[in-house]
Amino acid sequence: MRKVRIIILILSIVSKLFGQTADYKQLGIEAFEKENYPLAISYMQKALKANLNDKEVYYYLGYFIHYNAYDSRPLKGYDLSYSDTVLFFFNKALELDPNYGDAKYFYTAECGANAMYSLQQKEYENFKYHYKKAFDIGGFPKWSIEYGKLLLNQVEKNGILFTHGDFQLNICWYLQFCDNYRTDISVIPLALLNRPFFVQEIKNSELIQPVKLGISNYEILNMRPYKWKETTIDIPISKTLIAEYKLDSNYMSWTVSPDLKGLRDYLSCESAFLLEIVESNKWERPIYWTLGMDNKYLNGLDRFGSYKGLVFQLLPFRTSKTEYESDIETLEVFIENNNFSDYKSILETNQPRISGIILYAYANSMIELAKKYKANNQTDKLSDLKNFFETNFKIGVYPEYEERYLNLFKE
Repeated sequence: MRKVRIIILILSIVSKLFGQTADYKQLGIEAFEKENYPLAISYMQKALKANLNDKEVYYYLGYFIHYNAYDSRPLKGYDLSYSDTVLFFFNKALELDPNYGDAKYFYTAECGANAMYSLQQKEYENFKYHYKKAFDIGGFPKWSIEYGKLLLNQVEKNGILFTHGDFQLNICWYLQFCDNYRTDISVIPLALLNRPFFVQEIKNSELIQPVKLGISNYEILNMRPYKWKETTIDIPISKTLIAEYKLDSNYMSWTVSPDLKGLRDYLSCESAFLLEIVESNKWERPIYWTLGMDNKYLNGLDRFGSYKGLVFQLLPFRTSKTEYESDIETLEVFIENNNFSDYKSILETNQPRISGIILYAYANSMIELAKKYKANNQTDKLSDLKNFFETNFKIGVYPEYEERYLNLFKE
């Protein structure tokens, strides 16, 4: 009976500890969702004390500390040792579960943040080192490499590509500067056009293919929200494009709206420098942005986009309800010329944080084609498309979405 009582006591203590872990973990998640990062971290630290073998707690600590460093107000005493703490917690999560995909994703995001710091210091070899470090941990699995190459290959030679989010930027820069793949493209995260060092970098870089800017370094260093009211900017169109598209106007009229509103309206740095890039480029280089871009960053430029699969291309006229709104020929080539063979490796190296984005990106191209095939009563092509999707993408990663997309190919 004494042994039984001891066992019951031990089980009771263990149960209480695990209960505390679950409670603190949930409280931490709730605090994070309210963007109270210090409180969220505090709860997760308590959850860790209750259970030192919970991979999720280590993951959340790395995740929350990462956000506290880069998405909150400036931290007193912050230096790169803070990043070592973030990577420590992700490494602990991966020790407990080597296939923990989202821990690999955020490990890679942290490496990307360190690479950005190296870029700011113009330490280009360190920049590459951080991306190689992410690759070595499994941060860039085969399916992400495939996606990155397909993405870059949709951009014409010497193009400019605006990206959105850590994943798109990190995979592109890893391929460009660690694998020397499509370095002719200037890959620019739109959200970073509010940072003087980065705008100076893309103007004068020895690493990234520079873009033309018609403003001085003084203006870059003094960037700020600009007093603004909705204004239509007329951007001259080259004679070549006027002839190619048989245009009646010599100007692209882009209505740019204030995107910081309050007692007085302002134009954000992101919008101001996007406008500067487009104006200074003078149609010399083709401009693209990635599928999944938050259109608020484009400030109306999306009205001039032609959908090509993983990217939109900027055209010198509004594309809505024209034959150029979706480039069907390019979409067909994109699907017909690629078998997406590495996509299925998601089954072994899934990163749930982003893998659904990949499925959406590929499926969206086929769904757009399906709309056209249905409208034109092209039943054979529609059937082939359905079979292609079912063979290559109905693999059980996201059954609900796979089935939903598949139904869109039915007549």
